[in-house]
Order: sequence, then C-alpha cells, then structure tokens
Amino acid sequence: MGESVFPRPRVGRKRNPHDQLFKELIGAFLPDFLRLTAPEATDRLDLSRWRLLDKEAFTDWPRGRRRELDLLAEIELSGGGGNALVHVEIEVRARPEVGVRLASYYMQLRLRHGRPVLPILLCLRRGRSGITLEQVADTALGPEIGSFRYYSFCLAGCCAEDYLARPEPLAWALASLMRPARLSPAEHKAGCLRRIFAAPGLDELRRILLAHCVETYLELQGRDTEEFAVLWSREPNREARTMFMTWSERLEAKGWQKGLETGIEQIRQILLRQLSLRFGPLPAGARQRVNAIHSVDHLTRIAEQVLVARSLDEIDLR
Repeated sequence: MGESVFPRPRVGRKRNPHDQLFKELIGAFLPDFLRLTAPEATDRLDLSRWRLLDKEAFTDWPRGRRRELDLLAEIELSGGGGNALVHVEIEVRARPEVGVRLASYYMQLRLRHGRPVLPILLCLRRGRSGITLEQVADTALGPEIGSFRYYSFCLAGCCAEDYLARPEPLAWALASLMRPARLSPAEHKAGCLRRIFAAPGLDELRRILLAHCVETYLELQGRDTEEFAVLWSREPNREARTMFMTWSERLEAKGWQKGLETGIEQIRQILLRQLSLRFGPLPAGARQRVNAIHSVDHLTRIAEQVLVARSLDEIDLR
C-alpha cells in the first residue's frame, strides 16, 4: 500500500455503537483474542499474566484533537524480561486512513511507555477477510522511507463453521458475525449458542457476554425464528437450552417482583465471584456493600468496572 504513515489522520472520528460490546468481550477474553489474531506473538507472551489498562488519551499531531484508544492491555513476556502492550482498535469496516491512525498511536505508545506494542485492528463488517498482516508505508518522497505493520482481523468473510470448531469460547461469539457455508440462519444461531451454553468451565457472566453478542448480531425473523424454536427444543440442545434462559424469561417465569429480586441476587452472586477471581478474597466490608446494592444498573456498572480496574480500590462500591 502506498499510503504515508505520517499524514494527519482525519479529525472527528465518530465512535461506532459496537465499540462497547466488543471492548467488554475482548477485555474478558483477551488470551482467546490473541490466540485467534496473532498466534505467532503468543509464543512470546505469558497469557496467564495480563491486565487491562485505563483508557489512554492522545492528542493527534499536529491538530491537537483528543482521542481515546479502544482497548489497551499490558501482558508479561514469556520467561520474564518485562512486558508488552496490546492495542486493539474496533471498526465496523476497514477505512483507508485506519492504518495511518494505528501507526500514529503506535509511535505515541512506544514513546510514552518504551515497551513493545502489538497493534491489532478488529473489523466487523468489511475488509480483507480473516487474519492479515497489513502495511502502510511513507513513500511521499519516492523511495519507501518508513513503514508500519499491524494485524487485521476482519470477521465478515470468515467461515462461521471454522470458528465454531475452535476451542476458544470467544470464537463462538465472533462466529455470529461470520458467513456460514452450509448452515441456515437458525442453525447458525443455534450452533453458536449451543457451544456457549454447553461448554464447561465458563462462569455465568462470561457466558452472558458471549450470548449477548450472538443475540445482537444474529437476529432472526419469520420462518428463521420458527426453525430456531424447533431446533432449540431438540434433545441435543437440552443442557444449552436450560442455561440459555434470559433474565427476562426468568422474571416472567417467577412473577415480576419475585423474579426481579431473584435476578438481582443472581447478578450479585456472579459479581461477587468475579471480584474474588480478579482481586482475591474480598474483605467483609466490600462483600457487605455489594449485598446492600439493590439496583440492576449499579450492579451492571460494577461488573463493567471489574474488566478494567487494576485494584479493588478502583471499584465503585458505594
């Protein structure tokens, strides 16, 4: 690509509505994401030792417009010797200027932190399908003076069945944005949810994140809805179907008020497990404050904070 690394990135980038969903997904399943997108790099990383960093803001050169990175994580290098940064940008479709913007962020991260940086573009709808290593080069004065490379993962052209066969749970949710080779829309959705809800070892909060992605991007209508209902009622889906009951279905089944109380208690217990897994045994005071919260919105906000907080002190348990 004969595109310069150094021209000014376009100002006024509009945030897309998909960002938050995929920030939460990648934040919860970062090792899966790296195994899928940059398997060569994972050999040099300790995927058991990582953390999300607070949002980093940069000022684009030279116009001075403030921008926030979509996701930034710190991960230790295998065998010790420091750590590296993983930077992920999320786009609905690949645009000509995205490589220039990633190059700008890369240079600023290297200058600010002085550590290796792994840049990855996640493209949801359009772009060169699959995993590719893209490059932008500065050829404004003739010969190539500088170049920049980054991983690009474009979902739309990938085969859904290939990713449903992967062992990484994140792949089953991402398959909902991919093109099936043989599956009908109803079979496609049932296949994604079956993997998510029948898999052992996943806590309920992470199942909910994965299923939310499938529900968002695999909406069915008309005959597809009817076919899905038939598929989902069959014996092989019994275990997955039992776990799949949504919060709203639970509320309706138990009566609105009683169901609401039950739903809040279940969210509370999931949140307490997540806090313990992330920060170790909880102090009695923190556990009491969580148990005193009766707002679904407040509990949900705390669950989102767990994904990015570096310590329990950064969690809003008021």
